[in-house]
Amino acid sequence: MDNIHIPSDKSYTLSEVIAAVKQTLDGVSVQSAENKLRYSATDLYWLLHDMLRYINQNVPGEYVLHPIRKDTYQVRYSTEDSAKRKSSQKLKANVNRTAKYLEELTGRKPSWGKEE
Repeated sequence: MDNIHIPSDKSYTLSEVIAAVKQTLDGVSVQSAENKLRYSATDLYWLLHDMLRYINQNVPGEYVLHPIRKDTYQVRYSTEDSAKRKSSQKLKANVNRTAKYLEELTGRKPSWGKEE
């Protein structure tokens, strides 16, 4: 395998990290060409999912494997603002469901509840 030089006195951009990971995986690929071990689609999905989860811990925004159709995924990126908006929408939906539930129990709708 090719040497991977990682000086400890330097910080790395995401593209440099990806290049090092690619170089590592290329080396593993060459060495394992004769390996007969097979991986399921689920194994591959979770490997990619976990890799993106690790990346998401260290970058702003979020990368996700988005299903397009059966057996086909796309890596999508959303900014922090998008993630905050989705979280806010989820919270509002939960508040509205709670208001609806309270209305069913008491017959009165709370003033803070709105239609979903």
